[in-house]
Amino acid sequence: MAEDGKPDGAKPGATKPEGGQLVDHRDGRDVVLKLRGVRTQFGDNIVHDNLDFDVFRGEIIGLVGGSGSGKSVLLRTIIGLNDATKGTIEILAKDISKLHGKAEREIQGRTGVQFQDGALFSSLSVSENIIVPIREHAGLDEQTMRDIAALKVALVGLPPDTGDKKPSELSGGMRKRIAVLLDKHVVVGTMEELLKYDHPWVREYFHGPRGRAAAHKE
Repeated sequence: MAEDGKPDGAKPGATKPEGGQLVDHRDGRDVVLKLRGVRTQFGDNIVHDNLDFDVFRGEIIGLVGGSGSGKSVLLRTIIGLNDATKGTIEILAKDISKLHGKAEREIQGRTGVQFQDGALFSSLSVSENIIVPIREHAGLDEQTMRDIAALKVALVGLPPDTGDKKPSELSGGMRKRIAVLLDKHVVVGTMEELLKYDHPWVREYFHGPRGRAAAHKE
């Protein structure tokens, strides 16, 4: 058996009987976020149980799930605001539960949180919002920070003039960019794969108005 509990030779992130990824989208890329056997529990309430989840370098994941399925709890646990009851969470190959002091701050400095509905400073433009943490941590000149902000806007596939917009001027599609938190596990796949996934909630969600709208925009 391998260290992560899979049979020797098993492909990380490959299809599993319960939860996990439908297929491995690594394509030779490094794993930047790795969850293994994670349980989050509050008293008798088990939110996630034996949850495995990988995010590969360069990959963009959108996490969806029913109300109360634990989307926010999972994100809070990944960034260290909640402690996992069981299992391990690695960011850039480092177990976050074992980090302290400078090492912990370095990892925190490389992670960010996108709160629900954007949660940007409403009085600032998109570019100015991006620059806020850069100004605090990087100590760069103004033009370099603006160049970085423009690059960040381009990296998420938005038009250049998006940087000049206020948060209230952004469309829903601009604010948010899929994974499904389902039955205490995460199921990951492309839109096409999730459309074929045999589960009542997944079928209802991805074949309903939201799913059709998302598919139409692709």
